[in-house]
Amino acid sequence: MGVMHKHLTHNKCYATYRKFAETTLDFLREDVPQRWPEFRDSVTDNFRIIDPKDFRVLA
Repeated sequence: MGVMHKHLTHNKCYATYRKFAETTLDFLREDVPQRWPEFRDSVTDNFRIIDPKDFRVLA
């Protein structure tokens, strides 16, 4: 997600994985809903729902 990269990871380093995870969850739970009008145009809707019947194992 480009929006997340821009606001969380671009030129930033987190001291621990825990701090990175907490920051990421806060961003997704709080910032995205509150700032959705600002983020909306930069988020693509190229997400697809995949039917589990279409899954296959490649070995």
